Amino acid sequence: MLDRDRAHRPGLSRLARVVSAAGLACLATEAAAEWYVEVGIGANTSRDVVVESRSNDRASICDEHINPRALAVPGCTTPDRGAGDGWRAPFDPGEGFSAQAELGFRLSPRWRLAAVYARDATDFDQTVSSTDASGADFDKIGNELSIGEETLGSVAADELQVVVYRDWPNETRWTPYAGAGVAVSRTRKDFSWLWARSADPADIATGLGQPNADEIRRNLAGTVSAGRRTLRDSMLGYLLVAGIDRKLSENVTVGLKARWKRFEAFESDGYAGDLLRSHPPNLRLDGSEPVSAWSRTGDTARFSALLTIRYAVP
Repeated sequence: MLDRDRAHRPGLSRLARVVSAAGLACLATEAAAEWYVEVGIGANTSRDVVVESRSNDRASICDEHINPRALAVPGCTTPDRGAGDGWRAPFDPGEGFSAQAELGFRLSPRWRLAAVYARDATDFDQTVSSTDASGADFDKIGNELSIGEETLGSVAADELQVVVYRDWPNETRWTPYAGAGVAVSRTRKDFSWLWARSADPADIATGLGQPNADEIRRNLAGTVSAGRRTLRDSMLGYLLVAGIDRKLSENVTVGLKARWKRFEAFESDGYAGDLLRSHPPNLRLDGSEPVSAWSRTGDTARFSALLTIRYAVP
């Protein structure tokens, strides 16, 4: 009987160890599962940004404010307004301020899931010459303009993110981590432009060949197209995160976080200028055929570095 009990003890012992290990694992998981809040502040930098624009304008000889005989010119009343038109404005990288607020839940000692609100404000404050014109805009930019420039001021983005983090806990107070997530961004760009034609009618090529060419050239000389607008779009994207934390107490952690984000192309809704060839932005004397422009950029990547502080809710 004693030998039989002894024969069963190794199996019972192994079972007890398995149960104990499982219980300890459950307790460890429960202990690790916790809510936390985190805030971060830092700086960001963007890559080069090229703003590509187009409009539904017509050639200047189709503008009744410039050419009183516009409606009699072939092609000035066709429905293909703006076909083939376009231009670009290349800007250097910008820099600015970044901040975030994060609500997260620790799923285990190694994994966290978080919802993040982030705000980036990037300053460009650059004025550049309009380039790469096509269609009717080629003559304007290439031949007639004394000034053809666009300005990108500040770019602000409010983002909602969902991020999964993987921690590498160890025997020190320092814990490296990495993460990835998806985001939606509501982005606003402070954008303005100024196109001014030469004041000398002799520099104006538009209207040559028309019966009232001299009148067109006089009316067009010295005119200005200008405006300033806030361009808006909502974009989907993804982000990659890496960082390191240092535990200060049972509930408080500080750290450094690097964050790289990229979104789909920014594409604005249509917008009108303040002046079109020194008159209201429409093509007809009766106010019809308003002229709008659209701008886009595929350069939406941004890098941020933040100092963070996290509080684990007891």
